[in-house]
Amino acid sequence: ARALLFYLATQAQTIPRECLHFLFWPDVPESTARRSLTRLLTHLRRALPAPEILLTTEEGIGLDSLRAWSDVADFERLCATQEPHNRAKALQQAVQLYRGSFLTGFSLPESPEFEAWSSQERYIQERRYLEALDALMDERAAQGAYDEAIAYAQRYLENDELAEKIHRRLIELYAATGNRCAAQRQFEVC
Repeated sequence: ARALLFYLATQAQTIPRECLHFLFWPDVPESTARRSLTRLLTHLRRALPAPEILLTTEEGIGLDSLRAWSDVADFERLCATQEPHNRAKALQQAVQLYRGSFLTGFSLPESPEFEAWSSQERYIQERRYLEALDALMDERAAQGAYDEAIAYAQRYLENDELAEKIHRRLIELYAATGNRCAAQRQFEVC
């Protein structure tokens, strides 16, 4: 039930039932998958604080976006902001939302399709996070806010310590602040 809820929370639209059958029960007959999904939906409705959050039709299943909030959906929306005067603020909010790898500590080993999806989603979310940090680092450096740019670079390297481009950029940022010792230490790291 949690896996279904996690999946639905990342989707902006209603998901066809057949897709959910394949995601959770790829190797069972269609009729068995339908019954399993029906049981799972009953269990999920009982577990939700407001059962009407779950939207079901004969064709598909989804969550009512007016009643349910998803950090992943909000993160994606913020990362997709393109308006120049709102972009930096949106990316700052997105970076604040990010709490680590997608679904850390949760797995569904008996469902290889779900595992493949969650692995791909984990990669996509991490890439978006790193892109947001990179953009914020550049934006803050362009504004002369070097300490903030350095903080974004350090956060980037916490997630991808082998990012040579970011190491070089961090050296430049330290040099721009006149902190030659930090620049030298960073050079020795990379």
